[in-house]
Amino acid sequence: MATTFVKTICFECHCRCGVILEVVDGKITGIQGDKDHPFSHGYTCPKGRACMEIVYHPDRITSPLVKVGGKESTHFEKISWEKALDVIAENLLTIREKWGAESVVFGSGTTRGMAPYLNKFLACFGSPNFMAPSNMSGGPIVLGSTATAGFSLVDPDYAQSKCMILWAHNPEASWPGLYLYDINQGLKKGAKLIVVDPRKTNFARKADIWLQIRPGTDVALLLTFLHIIIKRNLYDAEFVQQWTNGFDKLVEYVEDFTPEKCESITWIPTSKIIEAATVFATTKPACIGAGMGGVCQANDAFDLVRGLTILSAITGNLEVPGGNLNCTPPTGKRSCYGPDFDAARNVSKDVAKKKLGVDKYPLLMQIPCPPQVVWPAIIEGKPYHVKAIGLFANNSVCAYPNSAFVREALMKLDFLFAVDYFHTPTTELADIILPPAHWSERDDIEDLLMKNHVFCQKKAVEPIPECRDEKQILIDLAEKMNLQGYWKSVEEMLNYRLEPIQMTFEEFKKIGVYSTPIEYKRYEKKGTFKTPSGKVEIFAEYLTMFNLSPLPVFREPDEGPVASPDLYKDYPLILTTGGRILEYYHSSHRNIPSLRKKHPDPELQIHPETAQKLNIADGEWVYIKTPRGKIEIKAKYFEGIDPRVVHAPHGFWYGVDDGWKRININMITNDKPLCPASASVPIKALLCRIEKMK
Repeated sequence: MATTFVKTICFECHCRCGVILEVVDGKITGIQGDKDHPFSHGYTCPKGRACMEIVYHPDRITSPLVKVGGKESTHFEKISWEKALDVIAENLLTIREKWGAESVVFGSGTTRGMAPYLNKFLACFGSPNFMAPSNMSGGPIVLGSTATAGFSLVDPDYAQSKCMILWAHNPEASWPGLYLYDINQGLKKGAKLIVVDPRKTNFARKADIWLQIRPGTDVALLLTFLHIIIKRNLYDAEFVQQWTNGFDKLVEYVEDFTPEKCESITWIPTSKIIEAATVFATTKPACIGAGMGGVCQANDAFDLVRGLTILSAITGNLEVPGGNLNCTPPTGKRSCYGPDFDAARNVSKDVAKKKLGVDKYPLLMQIPCPPQVVWPAIIEGKPYHVKAIGLFANNSVCAYPNSAFVREALMKLDFLFAVDYFHTPTTELADIILPPAHWSERDDIEDLLMKNHVFCQKKAVEPIPECRDEKQILIDLAEKMNLQGYWKSVEEMLNYRLEPIQMTFEEFKKIGVYSTPIEYKRYEKKGTFKTPSGKVEIFAEYLTMFNLSPLPVFREPDEGPVASPDLYKDYPLILTTGGRILEYYHSSHRNIPSLRKKHPDPELQIHPETAQKLNIADGEWVYIKTPRGKIEIKAKYFEGIDPRVVHAPHGFWYGVDDGWKRININMITNDKPLCPASASVPIKALLCRIEKMK
């Protein structure tokens, strides 16, 4: 019996914790955390520890499948790889010939790091349309902070901070391996903790100040923070004078955002608002941790991030130790979302202009196409017809708002192929299903959100027979389609990505991780921020060219007690959705026994006072209704939520007949209106009512 131990990184979620896999006779038999990993420090979550259950699950798809019996059928039969790739190649080429390359979209969900390889394939094919849920997770952060300071506000330096804000961010459930160690290091050293969240999370419980905000009113709170800091002269005057543009206009703009007015909007007591703003402004250094989903799922997500960036800037916390860092991956332009791969930047200018969404949302040239602009192109042919989609690790039907509309769109495609470990409500609609290799069964490079590091994901075992590395799938498909310019091997792909650090993948495997020094106050060395004015764009006049406000705008949620009082009479509770569950990653892992045992059912967090008024018992199954319909959910008493608010998790569908429409919260969420800059979706602040099941 041959036993080996392989040091690699887990990709059951985007934390990518360091792990050591035990391999016996070519089979994974154990997993433990890698204590030498610079972020996770030996931590592994339940998803990572379930690695063996996932890889060797009896329901794992282990051969290509073809649908038989027409679009409405759910019956699939095994097919050879050769034939499956022939069918995909023939359909994509035929559709390109008839409708143009832009009528083909490739989409990813959790991606497993596939963005550069999918983008490159699309560029070679001639389509600018790579679809990802970036508009719902991270995209508005990239757009809002880059528009303001020229870099993304995604790297808080928690470990060296004296004060940290977790704004709509619960890293204990969403990013534990990436952020928890540093946050705890900062707290052990005495850092102050401010939490902005409508729910009393564990971090809210231990916070020095918890701001229990009415969902959807974050920008009002942010503008009030700025009002207080300016009124009390708590800003960094030297930085503001030398490195910002339009501060005088901000002073005038926030004059009316008094703490008293803010209390009436946000439901947060005036005294707490003043205390939080004062503590943040007077405690140096301080950083802001913005939730990837929490701040990115609102009708004003772009303006919220603009405001957060301005807050960090005027308090002197940009690019300083303990503040918000400006980290560049060592791989530079060949990082996961680097410009060397981006499909829209590697086709002709005429084709790039066809990228879905940029006609309405010009800033989207910087991030992938939002799903919400792809569905109308399928159904209505606007701005043109989308006829084929390839989905990689993407359960669109459950993952995106307005599931019935998503399903309707996918059903209208001429051709759909899906690449996934397991059957889902989305693979059910595919014409061809391909089985990918697990992260433990492939080599790769990981640098997305890894600050100044790039990590090696080293293959531990050979793939289950007939499962293929997704990169190899694309190579094989490109060869079938005679696409010029695509790589010929996985090794060539990985070597190309590592060229900026002058290393081959074989060499990289020996060291496992490569990092470059963090640069502080880069703007001082370069004499400029990477913005139109060369300064932090507090008043970003150039945004008016895109019909956007030069200053952050607070918009009441379109569904809410203020903007829609008549609707509020019929739906008297505010619904916020999507809080993460540690055992799951969005809609995945529901079929893994050890994980499902811990969270088998979707649970509606509801205040006991509210539930008792409705005669609803703790643990009782109920209906939750919105103007779009109803689903079934189990009531869970939770005192850490306002009696006027309820919370529902996302991603549930498994184990229930028609689960995608019976227990999936996205059946009743809304995908309108979108944020005017980032196309973000307003699923953190909706209206609902709760009814007993008869």
